[in-house]
Amino acid sequence: MAEDDHSTNDPSSTVSTDTSLTLDTLPELEKFIDVDEAVLADDYTDDVAGSSELERTAKYCRDCHVASQRLYHVDALSRVCTSLEDEHSFPIDLITDLAEDDDNDVRRSIAMQMDAFASCLARFSDRLDQLNAIKLLGVTFMLVEDDCEEVIEAAENACSVVASLLSQDKQRSLLLSTLQTFGESEEEEVRMSSAKILGSLAKTVGLDMTKSHVLPSLLNLTTDEEFRVRQTVASSICETIEVLDSKTVLDSVLPAFMQLSKDSVWAVRAACAKHIVRLVQAIPSDQMLVIASEAFDPLANDVSFNVRTAAFEQLGPLIFELGSLEVPTIFVDYFTSMAESSTSSSALQQTCAYNLPGVALALTDKRWFELRPAFSLLAASLNWRVRRTLGCSLHDVAKIIGRDNAEKDLLPVLEKLLEDTDDVKIGVVNHLADTLSIVGSAARLSLCRLLTTFNSQDAEKIGNWRIRFALAEQLLPLTRLMSGAATAEFIVPILLLYLDDAAAVVRDKAVEVVGKVLTHAARDLSWYSEPIVNALSSVKLLATSHRWSDRRAYVNISLALAMEVEQRVVIDELMPLLVMLAEDSVVAVRLALSNLLLETLVLDPSYLSLPDIGAALYILKADRDSRVVQMAQKAEAQAKAQTEVKAGEFTSACDVHFAPTGL
Repeated sequence: MAEDDHSTNDPSSTVSTDTSLTLDTLPELEKFIDVDEAVLADDYTDDVAGSSELERTAKYCRDCHVASQRLYHVDALSRVCTSLEDEHSFPIDLITDLAEDDDNDVRRSIAMQMDAFASCLARFSDRLDQLNAIKLLGVTFMLVEDDCEEVIEAAENACSVVASLLSQDKQRSLLLSTLQTFGESEEEEVRMSSAKILGSLAKTVGLDMTKSHVLPSLLNLTTDEEFRVRQTVASSICETIEVLDSKTVLDSVLPAFMQLSKDSVWAVRAACAKHIVRLVQAIPSDQMLVIASEAFDPLANDVSFNVRTAAFEQLGPLIFELGSLEVPTIFVDYFTSMAESSTSSSALQQTCAYNLPGVALALTDKRWFELRPAFSLLAASLNWRVRRTLGCSLHDVAKIIGRDNAEKDLLPVLEKLLEDTDDVKIGVVNHLADTLSIVGSAARLSLCRLLTTFNSQDAEKIGNWRIRFALAEQLLPLTRLMSGAATAEFIVPILLLYLDDAAAVVRDKAVEVVGKVLTHAARDLSWYSEPIVNALSSVKLLATSHRWSDRRAYVNISLALAMEVEQRVVIDELMPLLVMLAEDSVVAVRLALSNLLLETLVLDPSYLSLPDIGAALYILKADRDSRVVQMAQKAEAQAKAQTEVKAGEFTSACDVHFAPTGL
């Protein structure tokens, strides 16, 4: 009885009993697992210590009854195969079994890994026609005939990779013969797969076999009764162009393409329109214009809106391909008509704006007058996406059309876009310096006056900080395009405002460039001129800010300036407040100061002769943070070592007195 009571009161025994009862009494369990308990109990009990990763993976792939867990191991099969040492251990039988699995997800996973399996076999040996490679091709074809679209698509994409493991004889006898059989299948989907795979095989099988087998098989399918097959052929036949010679393209591909471009179903004609550039690229230059016109004109004037749209979407790349020739005016007229599109989505307008730089490059600045009306229409589009696309490419267009055209046509548009919505504005700002580098100095200065519109109305509100950050990134490149006086007038005020911006990334970018900007401004003026003195006074305010990040920013700005300016400016304007920060309450500030002293003393060891520098180092060497102490000690040691080696080369700074801080 005692033993029974003890057993009854055992918590582990109670939990085990409750769990068992719960599983036994769940009526819904059979919906998910249709196996007996003995099988469930034996699923993972046979794992033997020392078994290989492939053996464990194979066991889970075959025997695991938890779908998600099993799929995890199926997905990992190709990764496991990469660790195999030879082709004899390659699990082709497991792959074959999984390719016939009832679970769509399992078959899809295997199909998506077929190219990885092929890569594993290629790694084992350079020898073609491995038995496993031939079997893998059979598995691929089995998946191509699957009833799941995702499985079929993955298998179609992998077929060319698997085919690369075969010799030409096997490609001819096994691969192409099977695809020819697929092309004669009664099932529409199988014939579509045949057409798609044939197009992708051209590069793999080479010129001779493409001409003798691939192209004839595709040409036979151009008259298929199902339009989806013909639609697939229209795409695949253009893939063969990349390996075929120009004579074969003119004699065989071009007639088939023209036939398909006049198909009774708009989807087939649209497929031709999408690949017209590929066709034109393969045509000899002396016939390119004629064939381009013959192929494009009917599609551009098609009764179907979808066909016309597909053709116009390819017009920009088509004109670019014809750029080496005299592009016919009709093509330019077609292109500019896209800017007049009044469709609800303005898709053609956006396509026109996207392709404008390429078309302008093909026509050169001499024919810019033909594109000017389209450019104006795009700039005035009601769709902000069109205006943003145009704004993102203004710098490229400016370089193509030259200074005079840029000042006349682009600058007015640029000014409007700078006053546009933030989504449009940021595209212009990201390349502002590149755009302004093309125009003259007078036009450049007039635009710089607009930059103040980017400033936040309330410094305590972040607003769209990305705009201000984008402009902060442009300030230094803009400075290099301007005189020191113009920099002090237009760039420095914005930069100082950004030093106190609500967004940290904007402040950090301003801190990063302020030293170089001020140095550039001082070259034409003086460090003691009113604009520069006022700017330094604003910078000095950071040293006494309540935000530790501002105080650290002052140290970093001082370091940047110390690398650029003469010693007296550093001592007069920056050093008095710097040494005060040796006792700052925040270790990050003291660490930044230690780094400044290290860099400065390495550059000019004579700073060590200043009493306040010595005092600051004394305080930092006694700091409670070991990093600060280590850096301060290193700064002092390196300065003393350099002073001993190069004694007499440096002028002592002991007789220099600190000037007022300017606060």
